[in-house]
Amino acid sequence: MKWIVTVVRIAGWVACVSASTQALAQNTPPAAWSAAVTFDASRSRVVVFGGYMRGYVGGTWEWDGKAWTRPTEAGPSPRNAPAMAYDESRHQVILFGGDRGQEGALGDTWIYDGRQWREIAATGPSARSIHAMVYDSRRQRVVLFGGVADGRTLGDTWEWDGTRWTQAATSGPQPRALHGLAYDAARGRTVLFGGQGVLAPDQPSLDDTWEWDGVAWKKIEAAPPGPRDHVGMTFDAASGKVILQGMASGGEGPGETWAYDGKAWSRLSDAGPRRGGARLVFAAGTRQVLLYGGGDGAPTNELWMWTGSDWKLVE
Repeated sequence: MKWIVTVVRIAGWVACVSASTQALAQNTPPAAWSAAVTFDASRSRVVVFGGYMRGYVGGTWEWDGKAWTRPTEAGPSPRNAPAMAYDESRHQVILFGGDRGQEGALGDTWIYDGRQWREIAATGPSARSIHAMVYDSRRQRVVLFGGVADGRTLGDTWEWDGTRWTQAATSGPQPRALHGLAYDAARGRTVLFGGQGVLAPDQPSLDDTWEWDGVAWKKIEAAPPGPRDHVGMTFDAASGKVILQGMASGGEGPGETWAYDGKAWSRLSDAGPRRGGARLVFAAGTRQVLLYGGGDGAPTNELWMWTGSDWKLVE
């Protein structure tokens, strides 16, 4: 999908402050590319941070099922394309990395407990953006894979155990960014799909499926949805399947929804939101898959819900 640029090289502090101020007035998150999104299961909140739209976006936003709120203005610096995951065992949101344009990629680790952010002085993954993270509930680890720094894609796997980062693997899927990542809690596997191996115009998207069991990556020989990047993925505990939402490579065609059951991919719908770069989370309280953000030519801050057969606009 070549029409979304997620690694920007423009210093935009004034624009970023303006975007945040406008969002506060509207009481909604700013529409921005590449925001990080996760679901805080202990408080039943969708948590949103960062992104880029005419400047780097900062500030933390939460959706409680009825309204957006901004619980704190302090925290990580405004940034594009960080990654977040919710650590269920420690009741904390983990944020890593992102990009600040002229200042380059970031390599900082932050923890959010629902009240405040705290930066962790930890040696870990190299600085990067447009990577992906999920929480492995069976092993109580946050798993991080891939990303990009200085225009070079990365292919390393790291795990966060609540105290420190450990490099878990250097082999497996080829280096990439803009990929989908989800933890299949039914089978205890982290599932990876697609992305881009080289971030350059006219470079092909990937269409491979991989699984991480905590020891090694395994390539899955399943007929894929087709090459694509900027996809959203999450595990739907209600159906027991990984859900993927996104358009085919190049941003053409409908907004497709696919499911993966550990053996095969199946298309569920081709009438979903036409989005690239949207984030999917599973809302444990209502047992629903939610889609936030992304866009089709311009970013959006819309929130959608998957009913099991189609998508409905929530906010």
